[in-house]
Amino acid sequence: MTNGNIHRITMKDVVYNADKNNPPVLTIESGETVIFECKDAFNQVIQKPEDLPIDFDMEHINPATGPVFIKGAEPGDTLEVHIEKIVVAEQGSCCIIPDFGYLAPEYTEPWTRIVPIKNGIAEFSDKVKIPIDPFPGTLIVAPTEVTHDHGTLIPKEYGGNMDSRACTEGTTVYLPIFVEGALFGVGDVHAVQGDGEVCGTAIEVDADVTIKFIVNKTKKIERPQYETKEHFMTTAWGETIDEACKIALRDMIDWIVKEKGLTREEAYTLCSCVVDMRISQVVDITPGVRAVLPKSVFI
Repeated sequence: MTNGNIHRITMKDVVYNADKNNPPVLTIESGETVIFECKDAFNQVIQKPEDLPIDFDMEHINPATGPVFIKGAEPGDTLEVHIEKIVVAEQGSCCIIPDFGYLAPEYTEPWTRIVPIKNGIAEFSDKVKIPIDPFPGTLIVAPTEVTHDHGTLIPKEYGGNMDSRACTEGTTVYLPIFVEGALFGVGDVHAVQGDGEVCGTAIEVDADVTIKFIVNKTKKIERPQYETKEHFMTTAWGETIDEACKIALRDMIDWIVKEKGLTREEAYTLCSCVVDMRISQVVDITPGVRAVLPKSVFI
């Protein structure tokens, strides 16, 4: 569906794998805007407290709405993903999934909490009300190779299930492009999530996500990066948090040297002075972090 230069993709058009052979459901020009109707990460299986997170069809978890083909996007370019607006549904859910989560051996029974969302507040319980800060956990483009390892559940250099609360309204997410048209998808919206997403789920929710796309042919990156008015961020994943932190830190040093003209020694010590290393999630196979630099330090 198209309204002028604003397009809409319904939640019937989803993918569960990042694959360059997925046929695009929409083709747009650079600079155009798309509203994505996103299903929650459970693929709408969890709707009431009795719906426990067991026996999921793992082939149909974490749907990403799309993919979108952006004209002019070529391998080696960068896709600017400008997140303009996120409108969540009136109900979400948070679950404990057996054998999943940071403390999985200690919480072995499935558990579901249905969370009403009213006037920007997630009503977790009679005693707990949480202001929402929604963001899509999954922003993804297609990788070059075709394998069975590129589901939407794992964060990698092409994006995927990054689960970074930094990717909210007003954030620009930069994704490296690997195939013609990029083939972008988005999903796994969280109404709110703490850094770490320690039990493995946040408040999972259906949502409409409005994104403007720009193909940037001059910016060259190996992994996703984020930017807001106040901060620039690099992000990375690894087998351990330690490994991920080192990758994100090196990327931040590279950015400071290239964009701000500092020496590598200056950039490294500046990071020690002002850059925050923040955990995005600790529950996926590859835990993720982000390095957060305040842009206000530059004059």
